[in-house]
Amino acid sequence: MEQMLTVASQFPTLIYSVLLGIVVVYWLVGLLGLIDLDFAGDSDIDVSGDADADISVGGLTGLLLTFGLTGVPFTLVISIIILICWLISIYLQFYILDWLPDGILYYLAGLASTVVIFFISLPITGVAIRPLKGMFASTEAASSDHLVGKDATIATSTVNETFGQARVFNEGAELLLDVRCDPEHTLNKGDKVLVIKYLPDSHTYIVAPYSL
Repeated sequence: MEQMLTVASQFPTLIYSVLLGIVVVYWLVGLLGLIDLDFAGDSDIDVSGDADADISVGGLTGLLLTFGLTGVPFTLVISIIILICWLISIYLQFYILDWLPDGILYYLAGLASTVVIFFISLPITGVAIRPLKGMFASTEAASSDHLVGKDATIATSTVNETFGQARVFNEGAELLLDVRCDPEHTLNKGDKVLVIKYLPDSHTYIVAPYSL
């Protein structure tokens, strides 16, 4: 235990140790009822503002989609990512970084490993949260064909046969759906579409252009 604490307090593992500490405090405070943990939410971020903000959100949405990090609350996704990063960093620190001589090489390797660890954690998190997706109301509501026939708005930069998300309002709640479209259609962020079919095997929806 003492050895783990020593490793956890060393750079670069210290970065993820601090972040993990913040996560632990957040969940403890939430469990005490002092803040709303918002378990009904989805791992989606909605930011209104200038063009730079739209580009930033689109990139984040694409990252979440690429690694399957949707369908559960964003705070839970971030918490799991940080935990996995911390665990990987602990082992990397103990077995590799601690053997490097102290100096510029050590700190450069530490900074590089911090970035690499983050990206390694994303697909691992995607696998880890798969069993959790059915536990949350927004995902459960969006995983059936009762949304067919509703109009929606494209949320990602584009939609094709393998990629895309759209926002739809259902009973007062805004849902983020995984959507696909036929290759003859060109759909971009902000376009209005109609949900025309639900694919239960992939939990995705087919959409088509729709003019109000």
